Amino acid sequence: MTVVMDKSLYTQLAELLEYPKEDIVKKAGDCIKSLAALNKYPPEVVAQLKTFLEDLENLPLDDIQGIYSYTFELSSDYTLELGSHLYDGFKRSNQLASLKAMYREHGFPFDAVAKGELPDNLHILLKFLGTLKDEELKKDLMESFVTIAVEKLNKNFEKNKRNIYCHLINSIYRVLDKDVKEAK
Repeated sequence: MTVVMDKSLYTQLAELLEYPKEDIVKKAGDCIKSLAALNKYPPEVVAQLKTFLEDLENLPLDDIQGIYSYTFELSSDYTLELGSHLYDGFKRSNQLASLKAMYREHGFPFDAVAKGELPDNLHILLKFLGTLKDEELKKDLMESFVTIAVEKLNKNFEKNKRNIYCHLINSIYRVLDKDVKEAK
């Protein structure tokens, strides 16, 4: 049983979760093209990303960066550190250590990719999943941790649909959920 996914799509989605720079609009457009070309995800996934792109096009970069910082760095409800949506204290600490060991074991350049972020950051996890060759581990990580945590993050965003990142997180959740269901 293999997890069905386009690795470059995971990498593209991960890049949209990085601190926004001048190329964020181009990256979003490229991701939409890749996603639309796959024809395996529901049309709502592309629609959500198109809404995200439209929002990006209508805001100056400074505003996008401010929204990003406020959303992901100043609010625990929307943090990209997925373990915080599932675990507290010692359990989360163990999860962080396990993820870092997994990255090391599979040759993933965590320090270069993370740039100071914790191992459970969604951006890092997506990049890792996009490079992981061990299909059973990929399936297990997605089923037991990533998709469950992103579902909780997505539910938090459903309470605040005015935030532009609501559309991106919803798309990511739908992609992960479909890929996990196809792997069963």
